[in-house]
Amino acid sequence: MFKKLTLNITFLLLVTISVFSKNKIEPTLMKQADKYRMQQWVDSVYNQMTPDERIGQLIIIHVPGDNTDANRKRITNLVKNIYAGGILFSKGTPTNQAELTNLAQSNAKIPLMVTADAEWGLSMRLSNTTRFPKNMMLGAVREDTLIYRYGLEMARQSKLAGIQVNFAPDVDVNSNPDNPVIGMRSFGEDPDKVAEWGIVYAKGVEDGGVLPVAKHFPGHGDTSADSHKTLPLITHNKDRLDDIELLPFKKYIKEGLASVMIAHLNVPALDASGAPSSLSKPVITDLLKNEMGFTGLIFTDGLAMQGVAKETDMSLRALQAGNDLLLGPIYPEKEFNALKAAFESGSLSGDLVEERCKKVLQYKYLLGLNNYSPIDVLTLESRLNTSYSEWLARKLNEKAMTLLKNEDKVIPFKNLEKRKIAAVSLGAPANNSFLNTLKQYGDVTCFSATSAADVAKIKSQLSGFNTVIVSIHTTGAFSNSAVDSLIEGKESVVTFLVSPYLMSKYTQSIKKASGVLMAYENTPFGQEYAAQALFGGNAVRGKLPVTVAGLYDAGTGIKTSKIRLAYNLPEEVGVRSSKLDKIEDIVKEGIAAQAFPGCEILVAKDGVVIYNRAFGSFQYDNKRPVTESDIYDLASMTKASATIPAIMKLYDDKKITLQTPLSTYVKQLQNTDKSNITIRQALFHETGLPSFIQYYLPAIDQDSYSGRLISYRQIDGYPALIDNGAWARNDFKYKPDLISTTSKPGFTRQIADNLYINDVYNDTIVQRIADSKLRAKKSYLYSCLNFMLLKEVTEKVSKTDLNTFLQDNFYRKLGATTTTYNPLTKFDKSVIAPTEQDDFLRKQLLQGYVHDEGAAFLGGISGNAGLFSNANDLAKLFQMWLDGGTYGDERYLSKETVRLFTMTKSPNSRRGLGFDKPDMQSSKSSPTSPSAPASVYGHTGFTGTCFWIDPDNDLIYIFLSNRVNPSRTHKELMKLNIRPRIQEIIYSAIK
Repeated sequence: MFKKLTLNITFLLLVTISVFSKNKIEPTLMKQADKYRMQQWVDSVYNQMTPDERIGQLIIIHVPGDNTDANRKRITNLVKNIYAGGILFSKGTPTNQAELTNLAQSNAKIPLMVTADAEWGLSMRLSNTTRFPKNMMLGAVREDTLIYRYGLEMARQSKLAGIQVNFAPDVDVNSNPDNPVIGMRSFGEDPDKVAEWGIVYAKGVEDGGVLPVAKHFPGHGDTSADSHKTLPLITHNKDRLDDIELLPFKKYIKEGLASVMIAHLNVPALDASGAPSSLSKPVITDLLKNEMGFTGLIFTDGLAMQGVAKETDMSLRALQAGNDLLLGPIYPEKEFNALKAAFESGSLSGDLVEERCKKVLQYKYLLGLNNYSPIDVLTLESRLNTSYSEWLARKLNEKAMTLLKNEDKVIPFKNLEKRKIAAVSLGAPANNSFLNTLKQYGDVTCFSATSAADVAKIKSQLSGFNTVIVSIHTTGAFSNSAVDSLIEGKESVVTFLVSPYLMSKYTQSIKKASGVLMAYENTPFGQEYAAQALFGGNAVRGKLPVTVAGLYDAGTGIKTSKIRLAYNLPEEVGVRSSKLDKIEDIVKEGIAAQAFPGCEILVAKDGVVIYNRAFGSFQYDNKRPVTESDIYDLASMTKASATIPAIMKLYDDKKITLQTPLSTYVKQLQNTDKSNITIRQALFHETGLPSFIQYYLPAIDQDSYSGRLISYRQIDGYPALIDNGAWARNDFKYKPDLISTTSKPGFTRQIADNLYINDVYNDTIVQRIADSKLRAKKSYLYSCLNFMLLKEVTEKVSKTDLNTFLQDNFYRKLGATTTTYNPLTKFDKSVIAPTEQDDFLRKQLLQGYVHDEGAAFLGGISGNAGLFSNANDLAKLFQMWLDGGTYGDERYLSKETVRLFTMTKSPNSRRGLGFDKPDMQSSKSSPTSPSAPASVYGHTGFTGTCFWIDPDNDLIYIFLSNRVNPSRTHKELMKLNIRPRIQEIIYSAIK
C-alpha cells in the first residue's frame, strides 16, 4: 500500500512538472545553441570561480564614459575587487568607451557583459555616431523591413563597439500623453503595434548577434511620475494590465525573445505590498516567469534610480524576487559586500547564486564572450558611421513623415510660379536643415524666430506672400496666438518637429492651417525630410502612432505621391557611396593641375539626387570656397538648357515645325542664300553657317588704333592673350554711339561693369550672320550662329524675350530659381563664379556677365550662351525630360515631343536635335565616357561645363566649373579628360 501510494505521488509530481514545463517558453537564442558545448564552457568557468566571483557576476557596474586617469582607476578597481559581471557606460565618445572597455576586459577574469542604453542608436550615449529616430517616430513608419534592418544595424554597430547587450526596445504602451519619462520613447498607444515593432526591431538586433532587452516590465506607459525621481503608481486592475501594458511583453516572450528589464513601479494589482516591481516576487517570479513563461535573462532597471534607491537590501531583494542581473547600483562595492554577507548568513542561498551565475554565463557564451577579443579602436568611428547607417537613419525619417491635414491637396506644393512662399522657423536658427532644404525646391523666403518679438517683426514682412510655412521646432517660447498671427489670411502649412502630444497647444492654428505635417523630431534629418515631403520629393506614408485629443486619432495619415526630385544618399538607389567617393580624386587632380579652380558635380538617379558636391574655390587664391548653391556661367550648355526647351515648347504648341525656314521669322535672312535653312538643320548644325564671327568688330572704332587688332605672335602692343597663339591689343576705343560707360536711354543692356551696349546692336549681329559666307555643303559644322538664330525665332513667335519665355514656361514653374540670363539682376555677384580676366574687350574680371562675347554683345541673352545656374536647378529641367515632360505633377511638354527631341539623331553626325550625343563609333572622339549608351543626350560648355542625361538608366550627370578662370587658354580640363572620367566612375558605380 505504501509503495503504491509512493508511485502515485511520483506520477502526479511528474505530471505537474510536465504541465509546468509546457508553460515555459525557451528563448530562440537558447534553442539554437549547442547546449552541450555551452554547458561545458559554463561548468568549466563556474567550477573555477570563488563564491565572491559568482556573486560579482550578478552585478553590472555603471561608470562614466570619460577616459580619465581617475575613471580608468575606478573601473579597474571595480572589475578586480567586486568581480563585476557586466558594465554600462554613461555618455562619451566611441573611442573613449572602446578604450575603457578594453581596459575593463583586460582586468576581468571572466569577460564582462558590456551593455548600452541605445534606444535611438548608440548616439543616445555616444557622440559622433548616427542619430536614429526615437520610437515614437518609428511608430509612424509602415514598413517592418526597415525596422528590422534598423535592429540589424544596431547589432552591427554594437558589436564593433564591443557591446553585447542593448537595453532596447522600449515596449511601453504610452497611453498617457503627460507621461514624463516614456513619451517619445514609446512606439505609440496601440499595444499590438507596439508589440509588433518591438518584436521586429528586437529580432533584427538578436539576428545580428546582440541581446535586445524589452523594457520596462510590467509597463511604464501610463505613469504621471518618473521612476528616475520617485516610485510611480499604476492603479489599473489586472484585466486592464493584461490588455494594454502586459500585451507587448506577452507577445515578445511568445516570439522567443530572450531578455526583459524590470521597471521600478508600484502596481497594487500585481503586488499589494507597495514594493517596487523590480523587487517584487509576485511581479517577476509569479507573473513574468510562472504565468507568462519567461525563462530568459532578467535585468533590473538602474538601481541608482530614486524609484528604488532608498529601499533596504535592494540587491538581495532584487535577486530573491527573480532578477538575474543588478544594473548600476549607485554604490556597487556596498551592494557587493551586502550580498556577500547575505550569502554567508544564508539569506542568499547558494542554489540561487549558482542558478543565476550559470544563467549569466550561459548568455555570455551565447553572445560570444567565450571567444572574446579586444575592440579594434583604430578607425572605429568611421566603421560605425557608414553611409549605409546614415541612409537607414534618413530612410526611417523619410518614411515617418505624417500628413494630418491637406485641404485642397495643398501638399505637395504645386504651381510654384503662382506662389510667393515664406517659411518661418520657430525656435531654430536661420541656417537650419528645414529652411535650407525648402530652398532647394524653389523660391522660398526664409525667416527664423527665437522670441515673441521676432514673430511680431516677421509678421509685418509677410504681406506680400500668399503661402506661409511655419515650422515649430520647440514650444518653449511660442504660443498658439503667435502661430495664428503668422498664418492669418494665408494658405498655410504648419510643420511640427516636436512630440505629437504638443500639437494640443496649437489647436486653433491647426484648425486655420491648410496643411499640417508631423515630423516628430527636431533633428537635421527630421527637418530635411519634412521639407522634402512638403514639395513632394518623397511620398508621405506615415501614420500617427498616438491620439492627440480633440485633433487626431491614432492611425491618422494622409498619403501623397512623389512628384519632384528627392535628396538622399546613393544607397537609396542601390549605389554604394564609396564608389562615388572616387570622383573626388579626379577633381583634386584637376584642381592641382589648374584645369579649373572649383566645380559643382551633381548626380541624380531614379528621381533622386544622390550626389551634389562642391569642390575648390572661385579662383586659385582659395579665398572663396565653392558651395552647392553657387551659380555658374553655363556657356554652350545654354543651347540645350534654354534654346532647346524653348523650341520644344513652341513645337509642342504647334507654333512651329522643324521644317519651317528660319527666314519665316528672321527677316534678315529673307532673300539671302540662307533663306531656306530650316529649324531642323539649325538644331543639327547642318546649315553651312561658319562656326564663328567676330561679333564685336562693328562696335570698335577702327580709327582708334593702328595696325591689326589681333596678332598671331607675341609682340609689343598686344598684351591680351585671347587664345593659344593669339594676342590682341586693348588700346582701342568703342564707338560712342554703340557702347556707353553708363546706362541711359537706348543703352539698357549691360555687358560688364560700367559698360552698356546700344539696344539695337542685336540687329547688327543678326545682320552680320545674314551677311556671313555660307559653305557650299551643308554638312555638320558646330556653329553658335545656328542657336543665335533660333533665339530670334523663339522671340518672334513668342513675342517676348527668350529669358522671359523660359522663366514663364519652365524655370519659375520648376522652381529653378538660379537658372537665368543676366543673373546680376537677381543675385549678388558674390554667389556667381567668376570666369575670365578679360583684358581684351571688357578689361575686367567677368563675374555675373556672360563670358561668351557674342552673347555679351547681344545684351547677355542669346541662344548659344548666356544662361547661368547651379547644378541643382538644372537637374529639375533634366528630370522633367526624363519623366516624359512632367515635373511637380505638371505637364510641360508632351511625351511625344520629348521623345522626338531627345531620341532623334542626325544621319550625318553624332548630333541630336540640338543635343550632343555619344560617338558610338569612336570613344576617343566621344564627349562622353565609354560606358554611356547611345540613348544619352546632353551638351558641353566652353567655360568647363557639361550635362548628360541617360534615359536607359534614369541618370543625370552635371559638371559645372569655371575652367576659363583666369584665362581661356587653360586646356587641362580637356587634356585630362576630367568630365568623361567622372562620368565613367558614375557608370561603374551603378553597375
